[in-house]
Amino acid sequence: MTGQKPPERIEEQLGEEIARVFKHFAPGGKFAPIHDSAEYEKLRESLPPAEREVNLAFTQFAQLLDYFERQNIKVGIDVANAISAAVRLPLEEQAARIREINQKLMERINDAGHGTSVRM
Repeated sequence: MTGQKPPERIEEQLGEEIARVFKHFAPGGKFAPIHDSAEYEKLRESLPPAEREVNLAFTQFAQLLDYFERQNIKVGIDVANAISAAVRLPLEEQAARIREINQKLMERINDAGHGTSVRM
């Protein structure tokens, strides 16, 4: 059993690693939420053009998902599959594909308002 760590130590190390990761998302961490829109825009503008476009498209996607959740409108697995496929594309193609997904989601909002079937 040389070279193997006892299960308790592995669990402890895993717990420590998870705690370190979560600190990145806590206030003050490098991935913490940005509540000041001016600060967020400044950060976005500092990105290279292709990343900036993807960031904007994903921001709009997140806002649409938030709206759907607040309106209790289901988005479905097809949206998850579409986003999963989009992130596998080259960076230059991601923004265009995510904008297409966003457009389909906006059409769903319109369709839901008219009582029609909601599909993508």
